[in-house]
Amino acid sequence: MDSKSSKDIAVFTFARGTQYNESVIKSESYLFVERIIDSMMKRSGVNTPKVGIGGAKEDVCCFIAGLIEYQLLYNINIVYDESDSSEFDPDSNPEIYNDELG
Repeated sequence: MDSKSSKDIAVFTFARGTQYNESVIKSESYLFVERIIDSMMKRSGVNTPKVGIGGAKEDVCCFIAGLIEYQLLYNINIVYDESDSSEFDPDSNPEIYNDELG
């Protein structure tokens, strides 16, 4: 499949319940990831059943791989970089959108 633009963003969304698996939800891996996401949401003052994780492909892959490695080895520190993400919102900053994406 050809990409229409080098500026496309791939968004993967799961319909509620499509990934539900009772044995996975009871697993240590699930509970570990849930604690990480709950912690990130709490630090950001967010309380919602829906979650989105985005960024450069490499950053998202490293985040997920870091969770897996941490879960498997228990000795890898995962450091969260919480910075201003408004630059990724073209509606709030059209100059960045036009310069970098447009």
